[in-house]
Amino acid sequence: MSRARRRIVLLFAAALTVLALAPAAGAHQRPAGYGATTLALDPGAGEALTKLGVTPGVVAPATAEADGLRFPITNSVFSALFTRQIRHSGGISLTSGPTTVTLTDFIINLDRRPDLTARINGGDRASILDLSLRGASLRVHPGVTLGPVTATLTAGAAAALNDAFQVTAFTEGLTLGQATVSYAFGGRPF
Repeated sequence: MSRARRRIVLLFAAALTVLALAPAAGAHQRPAGYGATTLALDPGAGEALTKLGVTPGVVAPATAEADGLRFPITNSVFSALFTRQIRHSGGISLTSGPTTVTLTDFIINLDRRPDLTARINGGDRASILDLSLRGASLRVHPGVTLGPVTATLTAGAAAALNDAFQVTAFTEGLTLGQATVSYAFGGRPF
């Protein structure tokens, strides 16, 4: 892991620690969530999907917002600190004709090679996106925000999508978009 990447991961862990130890604002209110990760789709990736006749959609409770696809974070700051994983609910569906591929229950792994894994069609979990922290920044206030993180297709994900849709257009390293992870301060939703 490069020195810069290690520094961002360490800063993220430190920021999560500060967030975890800070008193919750409005503690008398029921927390509405831990935050969300937003994926702003790369215009080229969206155009490529359209040309292939593949229609993307969201799997609830994920939502499509003006700034991108938003996936709720389901684990606490404490969990993220100790497991180095950020877990999400919802997902993405990709449909072409009678074929639909669903990618759900995302986990961002903050290890030596950051990636995002997903359940494919509700079954096995696989690494689908490599995550590059190069150029990402860390902000602490009012919560903890890390981004933008560049998300590119893994070789396995590209092969699986090519096989499912009978195409050869998906390639390893294809930029899917930019992700921003936003942990809420005091459990406030994003």
